[in-house]
Amino acid sequence: MSLIKYLSISCLLFLSFSSFSQTKDSSVFLKWKLKPNEALSYKTVMEEIDTANRMSLSIKGFSKMMGNKSDTTHDVDFDKMFKQLNKEVRATKFETRLTEKRKGIVDIELYAKNDEAKQVKPKDTADKGLDISKMLMDKILTGVMLRGSVYEDGTIESFYTKNDQKNLLAIFFELPGKPVKVGDSWPLSVHLIAMDQSFTCDSSYRKNIVTLVGIENKNSEHIANLKYNIVEYVEGSFISPFDNSEVKTIMKMTFQATAYFSLEKGRWIIFDGVMSLSSTGMMSSRSTQKLSLIPIANHSN
Repeated sequence: MSLIKYLSISCLLFLSFSSFSQTKDSSVFLKWKLKPNEALSYKTVMEEIDTANRMSLSIKGFSKMMGNKSDTTHDVDFDKMFKQLNKEVRATKFETRLTEKRKGIVDIELYAKNDEAKQVKPKDTADKGLDISKMLMDKILTGVMLRGSVYEDGTIESFYTKNDQKNLLAIFFELPGKPVKVGDSWPLSVHLIAMDQSFTCDSSYRKNIVTLVGIENKNSEHIANLKYNIVEYVEGSFISPFDNSEVKTIMKMTFQATAYFSLEKGRWIIFDGVMSLSSTGMMSSRSTQKLSLIPIANHSN
């Protein structure tokens, strides 16, 4: 073997080892990387699971707080409306599209499409007496459901986004915003539980941790493995503005997820999580929801 060939092979081995060592033992920077005119799309799964243990939303506690102690008519009407809304949501499909129209800023839009929504003509409404509330829900559950943006380092750019939508934006698309090593943790910009001035808190706790648990080398591509562990809990009472009576309330929300991010491609390869809610008191409910991103073949704008 010639000296030049030997040195070339040695140099390649050294560079390969250095690259892997740097990724494994040193800091890495997770960044979104979109090509010019690229639209990065994900099928966005937001569907209820573990339906055997679910408990439908009840507003009996809310009715009590509002001074409505005997008339349950509104509760029944709300229950019917909520069941209809759940049915519509289950029939809705979601897709999220990422684009970079401004340098260093990734615009994000979540679209909804209800395959069961029917185009209702005026004569249909007159002739068949179709349910107006269903028509409205069909209309609501179509089109853009969320619009926001993050910087290429994954930090939130659209500070003005409503809190509930910002939660979804952060859960799916926020990155640490700084170099991190395996074992490092950081918080996510989410506030899952929000109470107003009518709530008096007796106890609460919060855990908000995203951890880089490892980096894998697959086909010369480095994949960062992230684990999400978010818990929010409050316990206290809502005070009725009518008679100062108390409605004891407990609420707990959790989010657990595993995600894989390509350092070279700058995007999620896999994002799979579960959101759980358990509440009693003013509004009683128990549900578990799957939150996932599934890559769709990319296309240009």
